[in-house]
This record gives sequence, structure tokens and C-alpha cells, in this order.
Amino acid sequence: VLVLVLVLVLVLVLVLMLMLMLMLAAAAEAALSGATEAFGSTTTAAVARDVEALLKPAISFSLDEDDTSEGNGESAVPAAWEAVAQRMLQYRQLECHETSVDVLSDMLDAAEANDRLAMAALGVNFLLGQECAPKRNLTWGVHWIRRAANEGQPDAQAMLAFLHDSDALRLVYNYTAESFEREQALPLYEAAAAAGSLYAQMALGHKHANGLGGFSESCPAAAAYYEQAAAQAVAAMDPERKKTVEHSNTLDAEHMTVLARRMTDPERMDARQIEYMDYCAHVGDPAGKVAMAHLYHAGLHGVPRDVEAAEYWLGSAAAKGDPSAHANLGIVRMRKKQYSKAVKSLRRAAKFNDASGWAGLGYSYLYGAGLPQSDTLATRALWKAATMGHLDAIYNLGVLALAGRGADLQPDPKMAFRFWSVAAEFSHPQAQLLVGRMALRGLGGVRKDCRTAAFFLKHAMDNGPTPKSLLRTALRAHEARRPQRAAMHFMLAGHAGLEVGLHNAGFVLSEHIARQPGVYGKRARQAALRYLQEAAIVGSIDAQVMLATLLAETPGNDVLAMQLYTEAAQAGSKDAMWHMGYHYAKGRGVRADMSRAFELWVASNMRSKHARLHGLDALAFGVMRFVYEARVAFVMLAIGALVLTTGDPVAALQRSLRGTQQVPEWVGEDGEDDFADDDDDNDD
Repeated sequence: VLVLVLVLVLVLVLVLMLMLMLMLAAAAEAALSGATEAFGSTTTAAVARDVEALLKPAISFSLDEDDTSEGNGESAVPAAWEAVAQRMLQYRQLECHETSVDVLSDMLDAAEANDRLAMAALGVNFLLGQECAPKRNLTWGVHWIRRAANEGQPDAQAMLAFLHDSDALRLVYNYTAESFEREQALPLYEAAAAAGSLYAQMALGHKHANGLGGFSESCPAAAAYYEQAAAQAVAAMDPERKKTVEHSNTLDAEHMTVLARRMTDPERMDARQIEYMDYCAHVGDPAGKVAMAHLYHAGLHGVPRDVEAAEYWLGSAAAKGDPSAHANLGIVRMRKKQYSKAVKSLRRAAKFNDASGWAGLGYSYLYGAGLPQSDTLATRALWKAATMGHLDAIYNLGVLALAGRGADLQPDPKMAFRFWSVAAEFSHPQAQLLVGRMALRGLGGVRKDCRTAAFFLKHAMDNGPTPKSLLRTALRAHEARRPQRAAMHFMLAGHAGLEVGLHNAGFVLSEHIARQPGVYGKRARQAALRYLQEAAIVGSIDAQVMLATLLAETPGNDVLAMQLYTEAAQAGSKDAMWHMGYHYAKGRGVRADMSRAFELWVASNMRSKHARLHGLDALAFGVMRFVYEARVAFVMLAIGALVLTTGDPVAALQRSLRGTQQVPEWVGEDGEDDFADDDDDNDD
């Protein structure tokens, strides 16, 4: 018994010691885990602070008051020549009052006094002209550009580099008074980019990205130039962006129009559309009222900026129950410090699940404008707007996530990157810039990826006002039948790496400038082929089809043209399919095959915007396309004629079949009639 008791006591002591050891181990593990978690949280917060300090992201919407001096019916005052010069060097089109004699005279006086800015602006103005002052003087333009470039003015250096790189004056105007050499372009581009020239940074980024101009392809070098250019482009968007109701980026794709031989009229906001919207607004249509309000608030498309008129139309549309009108009216009133009225309108919009209404409530909570300041409620409201596709709300959630503002949120760079990536995919320039910068450096635990960084940085750069202005001005000139002006602006855009600019430069050179006689036209045609080839290299399928079409028009290039068409067709180009069909029909570069040709034509919907047929080819194909497109109508007419003549088309068809077809007798494999019993039964 004594031994048994001793054994039990010993076992009990061992169990107690084991339990004590387990408790101590658990406590140590908990302490270590807590320390690790605290260290990890501290580390993440520190990383987030570093990322925030580097990127400096800001909420897209602010309560800053607008400068409404332009928009309350007062006459516009001519800008100082310095501001006009800056806009000229951004290749922006000026208002007519900005190109008045007084402004240009002041600029000329400053240029004579060796002011670099004035010299550069005068050079650009004389070379390119303005819509309100179209007269050019190439000799004066080159003179002032050279003087400013020699003085180290970066925009003048960039323009002179373009002239050397493209030989544009000789190609477009047959100007030979000055000589330009491509070898001199690169040092000028590099000097201009180092001094901050947006255009030079775009051009060098394009050359490094695609291995052009003597460079080998280098993603890091391209991304470095794209980052500088994108930062400038996004900053340059702020003045126009802040004129909109929600401080949003304006949606305008007109400048992306690709020129072709057969084009439909591009959709754009012109005087007739504005007049129609104004009519709709005056007859009581809420959509017309809201549209006119946005035009007045931003001062777009020739409509004078007038915030009071915008508020009037929004109030009128809101009185008819339009949710978007309530939302925008609330935001306008918030910026005018009328907070109680603003919140009332925003809440009405939010009840109808209007995305801008929820975003406006988020800003009210964020800034404490009419509602108690609350990051948590601001995040919830912005989240509601984000789930409805509001891009600014998605972007702003990323800003709040990086700062750790919201319901139980810690600073989280990865979450911010995810929000910004979504907005960037839908062409939000500010988000594209931030995603590109984080991916370029691998900030905040994000995977370092140069290709992704270059892609988003370039898109942010291309959305800036300078690329849009170049392309829009060129398109207007083309529509006004001014091919030389169009070619200069498209070539400028092309050398900056804009895909549409490269394609359209090649088109204008080949379709207009190349028609000039002699060497002048031949040079233009060769240049057109180079621009189209470069556009195809950067990914333009339309340029590849146009390049193949030009090559096919020259004897001996059918095989190469067919290869280009085939690659474009594999990428999904219906235009390329049409041209392949034409080559199969004619046996050019391939063996003639009409069935294959017709198959490709059907796949292309019987049309190509790059085609140009003459004579019998045009007539024959026009008839074939008419018959193909009207095939349904022909079938309906045939059925109608059958009904009118027979009364019962089904019975007529059955009679026709019985009268013309012999039904064969079914015989089994053993030679017996499988239906003989049925025939005997019928005889009985």
C-alpha cells in the first residue's frame, strides 16, 4: 500500500510539473506572438508611412473654392504673355483673345530682349500656328527656336530635336532653307529631358521602350522617362479637372480617332449637339438639364464657364427627381459652403443609389462638411460608391487605405495598391501614376515589375493635356482639309510615342502629301511607310493593315503584304480579312481561290475601311456587297411572292416535291422489303 501511495504521489507530481511546463510554454509563445505581431504591425505602418511620403497621394476631391472670375458673364481679359507662352509650349490651342496683337507684341518685345520663354513660344507659334492665328513663317520659326535652344530653353531644345529627328519641314512643306540632321536630335532630346521638357521625356521613353533611334530596348530606362512625363502630365490635368463638379477627369476619346480611307463621321460634342442639348434642357428634359449644367460648370466645348448657370440647371433637374442632378447639386453646394443644403441633396441621391450621391456623402463625412467628421463613415459611403463603379471613389479608398483611415484599418500599402489597380485598369490617370511608381520600385511589398510599371506610366502620360491637344488639333486640321498642318501635329504626336499619332501621320503623308509630284511626293511616301511600320511595332493593328495595303499597291510586294494581313487577321482585324479575300480572289501572293476569298469577305462583313477600289472592281464588289447585305430582304420578298401566287406556300412546296422526286423503296440487307407487311396490311 505504501509503495502504491508513493507511486501515485510521484505520478501526480510529474503531471503537475508537465502542466506547469505547458503553461509556461504557452505563455512564452503568446508573448512572442504578440511581440511579433506588434513588430509586424509597426513595420507595416512604417513601410506605409514611407510609401505615403514618397508617393504623396491626395484625395481627388477638395473643398477649395473655384476661381469663378471666368464664369459669371464677365468679359474675358487677355492673359499675360508669360501664361500664353506656357500654353503654346504645351502645344495647346489658345482662345482667340489670347492671340491678340497686344499679347504677341509683348511676347516679341521680350524675345528681342533675349527672354528664353518668349523666344521658344514665338518659334513654336510661327512653326505650327494657332487656330485663331493660322499664319506661319517657317524661317522665323526656325530662327527663334534655334536662339532659344542655344540659350538652353528645354521646350525649344525638344522642338529642335524633333525637327532634326523627323525632317518634318522638308517632308511636309518642302522647306530646304535650313538643313536638319538626325544625329543632332539625341543630344538635344537628352538635354531637354534633363531640364524638364515633357515632350523630350515622352520621346526618349518611346525610343528606349521600343529600341528606336539607335537605342537598344530597355524597360528601366523607358520607365524612368515615362515616370517623369506621367508626373508632369497628371499635374497639368489639375486645372481642368478642378473645373468639373466632382473634380473628375474629363472623358473625351475624340482625339483617339484613327484615320482611314473610308470613315464614318466621328462622334463629338459640336455646336449642333450642344444646341440640341440646350433645347432639351429648355423643354424640360432632365438629362438635357444635367448635361448643360456640366458644360457650364467646366466651361467645355465652347460653352462659357458659369457656375451659377450650372447650379440653376442642376436645381431644375433635381426638382424633377433626377438622382444624378441631386448628387451634383449637393456637391456644388458643398463647395459653396452651403453644407446643410448639400447634405440634403446628397442624401436624396443616395436613396436612389446614385454613385455620385454616395461619393458626395463620403466627402461630407471625410471633411466634416455638414456631417460629423468620421473616417469610418466616409469609408463606408465611398465603398458604396465604389461598388457602383465610381472610379474616383475607388481611387480615394486607396488613399485612405494607405493612410490607415477608416474602420479599424491599419496603414496597408498592398490594399491601397489593389484599389488603385482597379481604377488604373479603367484609365484613371492618377491611379495609373501611383500603380506605375509602386510597381517600378516594388514599394510596400508590391512585386517589382518593370513592364507593368511602364504600361501604366505611359497610359497616365498619354492622358495628359499635351498629347490630347496635339491629336485633337491635328484631327481638326485634317477635317478642315489642311493636310500640312495635320501632318505636322500628327508627326509631333508620333515622335512622342503616341500610337494614334504614328498611324495618322503615316496616313496623312501617304494619302495627301505623297500625291505631290516628283521627289517631294516620293519622300513623303517613304516617310509614310516608316511611320506606319513604327506604329505597327508599338501595337497598332490598323497601321499594320494600312502598311500592307500601301505595300500591295507597289508591284512585287504581294507576298510580304499577305504576311502582314495574315498576322493582323490573327489578331482579330476584320479589315485584314477583307484584304486577304481580295488577294485570294486575284491570286496575288497566294494561289487564286474564290471560295476562300468569299469566306474571308463574309467574315469581314464585306467591308474594309482601308480599301480603295476602282473601275470594274469597285462596281463588281459593290454589287456583291449589296446582294450580301440585302439577302434577308430578298428571302422575305421571295416568300411574299410565293404567298401571293399560291396562297399556301407550304402546300405548294409539298406539291412541288411530290411532282419532282421519286421516293426510293427501302430494301433490307437480305434483299427483303422491310415494309412489305405494312403494304400487305394496307391491301387487306
